[in-house]
Amino acid sequence: MKFGFGSLWPLSISLACLLFPVVTSGAEFPGVPVIEFIGEAQISGTATDLSGHAESLENGEPQNRFGGISALEYTGVGNRYIALPDRGPDDGATDYRCRYQVVEIVVRPGTTVPVKVELKETHMLCDGKGRPFVGASTAIECTEKCAGRFDPEGIRVLANGRKYLADEYGPLVIELDADDHETRRFTMPSHLCVSRPSASPQEENEGNSSGRVFNRGMEGLAISQDRQKLYGIMQSSLLQDGVRTPSGKIMGRYSRLIEIDVASGAIREFAYPMEDPSYGISEILECGPGQFLVLERDGKQGEEAKYRHLNWIDLSGATDIAQIDALPADALPAEIKPVRKRTYLDFNSPEFKLAGPNMPEKIEGITYGPKLPDGRQTIVCAIDNDFEGNAPSKFWVFAINTAQFAAR
Repeated sequence: MKFGFGSLWPLSISLACLLFPVVTSGAEFPGVPVIEFIGEAQISGTATDLSGHAESLENGEPQNRFGGISALEYTGVGNRYIALPDRGPDDGATDYRCRYQVVEIVVRPGTTVPVKVELKETHMLCDGKGRPFVGASTAIECTEKCAGRFDPEGIRVLANGRKYLADEYGPLVIELDADDHETRRFTMPSHLCVSRPSASPQEENEGNSSGRVFNRGMEGLAISQDRQKLYGIMQSSLLQDGVRTPSGKIMGRYSRLIEIDVASGAIREFAYPMEDPSYGISEILECGPGQFLVLERDGKQGEEAKYRHLNWIDLSGATDIAQIDALPADALPAEIKPVRKRTYLDFNSPEFKLAGPNMPEKIEGITYGPKLPDGRQTIVCAIDNDFEGNAPSKFWVFAINTAQFAAR
């Protein structure tokens, strides 16, 4: 499947552009906020996809249940987006076959239905031998019929149909061809990976002293404007970068951002300072050379959800920590400089009217969409419903005033 995403980089903007409050309006668009919430669209939690796999999973849910959207990417064609589900329902307890959905998201600000979404296609993911990837945590090894366990959490696509996916189990980044078969996987440094994988979160965390925490691996993926580098970000600190609480949780202040050179596979790493060690990172999106938007949030929902920010970060001046196997759980030594970080968007801001009892827990996917007729750029977010039948998959659309950015 080919896309038209060849040169769509709407936010090649300077670092100053992301440091102003959402209530600011500018001369280019008088009275229009720098960031405006346009609206929300939903797909029912009981909706089915177009995979044709109607058989039941181990938990009784249908294999073709639509939901669990953990990443979103604009294709560059019309109003079509790739919506990427994660490993399936019940946290890896089923043989859910990994796939992506193609949805159409139409945005018409100021109308009675400002945002509309419709499922258009379903594509199954396979390795180079045509074996399906599955979400089951028990599928640690490949078999003749299975490519092994895979928890897709990030996706970026190219105009020729190639795709890059981030896997949380590994952590791993793979490349797929236009037919959705794996053609390459990038080798991750050993200090990011566990040496004793297990299907049990407790056993895996207790049985390893280094590597990613179970279910808190590579959670987001970005690609540079020149398509030469990929950027994967860990959901939280590594096992060796945190301390273990009496309950077994790993608490560390710094997540790792991994830069991958596409041609050579060379790795650089940077320290991202978490607002709180209990928070998690959901996505990363490039907004200029060496600059990114990072979605960081608490694990709450409704009235209890207090922190869910889209943060701007800058890599300039940050220390490459790829050769540092372990970081302090709290303060870094003076010789290690983390990325610079500022709040860009607070989803709880009263201007958006999203905070309150209906605030979802998992804002997961973020991508740029087409520009609006007035010239403003859209940012589209996907909400992960965890495949719950009583909770819809939601898509939020924001408009940002990039002309105002340039004026600053």
